[in-house]
Amino acid sequence: MSSLDYYRILGVSPGSTLKEVRQRYRTLAMQYHPDRNPDNPEAAAHFRQVVEAFEAIQSAKTRKRPAAQNYRSPRFTDREHLFEEFFGISRAGSPLQQSAGANFRYDLEIPFVAAIQGMEAEIRVDRPLDCQHCRGTGLAAGSGYQPCPDCQGRGRRFGGPGLLRYGPLCHRCQGRGKIVSQACQHCRGLGARQGRREYRLRIPPGTADGARLCLNGEGGAGFQKGRPGNLEVVIHVAPHDFFTRVGNDIHCRIPVSFAEAALGGMIPIPTLEGYRTFHLPQGTQTGWVFRFPGAGAPGGPYQSPGDQINEVVVTTPQPLSPRQRSLLEELARLEREPLKEAGHE
Repeated sequence: MSSLDYYRILGVSPGSTLKEVRQRYRTLAMQYHPDRNPDNPEAAAHFRQVVEAFEAIQSAKTRKRPAAQNYRSPRFTDREHLFEEFFGISRAGSPLQQSAGANFRYDLEIPFVAAIQGMEAEIRVDRPLDCQHCRGTGLAAGSGYQPCPDCQGRGRRFGGPGLLRYGPLCHRCQGRGKIVSQACQHCRGLGARQGRREYRLRIPPGTADGARLCLNGEGGAGFQKGRPGNLEVVIHVAPHDFFTRVGNDIHCRIPVSFAEAALGGMIPIPTLEGYRTFHLPQGTQTGWVFRFPGAGAPGGPYQSPGDQINEVVVTTPQPLSPRQRSLLEELARLEREPLKEAGHE
């Protein structure tokens, strides 16, 4: 098979970088892997072609690298790393790699005003905790481990020669290659029990909806002594009846009566810190906007604080009392008089 055939199988051009070839190889290997296509012999054949093409292209490209840098040939090790990363499979006898634990997620809803001003919160997370009786080993007192009989201590199940030597993780020992000889009666050999852990969080001022707080190392346990995952707390800010947030600005609509809008005067306006008195101009119209600079959400290290943006909404009394109707009829009459006089002229 020519080198052009190898590039055609992977669907890349001869000018592609090794990184681009590897990315394409990963995609095709995942698509045609026999474990994902157990009843499709054509997929297995295509999978073998993909592996062969990748190894040939990789070998050709790595030979072009300067010898002075003493590159280690990745012909097999890179392939094994890719297979372990995506499929949990490896060559017989190769060591299982460490991997990080899973990240946990906790959703926390906080009040609108608390998100702006900051707060402290306490959360309780249900999660596996190390068994205190066996200290996470899963072993009964005085017992030890024994090789897994299903994989003969290798951590993987293997088949015949060639590519078939690749096999998935052993389900019985979960890839560890060993099982407990006598299980801890408190955790049934799992080494962990479902429990609850408390965390105290500081929610910084100005926290926005969807913000995430990361507690490093508080997620799932890593494999083969790999680092533990993280606990991510996702913040959900509850809506407010009066305020809405846009960026760092706080928006609200201020209802004023028809008389207040016409005459003007001092009116109280709610803010996050309480009420503030504002002088409403005479003849205020619906849609007029007044700002309270710096009264919005606090800014970050490179952001200015937001403003409170107040939009006026002029309201009319409903229903009208007899006295209100009389006064409005008189006002309407007075407003029509200049028009009548102008018409007589």
